[in-house]
Amino acid sequence: MEEKKQKTNVQKKLSYDELENAAKQISAQFDAVIKENNQLKVMLQKAQLTNLYTELDFKFKVLQNAEMFSTEFVETCVKSIEEIMTPEVEETKEDEQS
Repeated sequence: MEEKKQKTNVQKKLSYDELENAAKQISAQFDAVIKENNQLKVMLQKAQLTNLYTELDFKFKVLQNAEMFSTEFVETCVKSIEEIMTPEVEETKEDEQS
């Protein structure tokens, strides 16, 4: 009984070819995961863009029917639309050094 336990505890050492094959398989799996990750990033960006357009559409509908909403809510929608539609100005290196 003790001999069986000792045999199971002894780990088989892999040959160089077996290690190389294992490394290739892991590398291929890694490449597949990276590719899937990139595809998911693209899908997420498309979904976020779709959501942004839908949000803008609803905010413009609020403006079209402003009389049905409170003044504060309409003003919030206007500010939000302005923020979304105004591109961010990137600071140049010169501005950062000043």
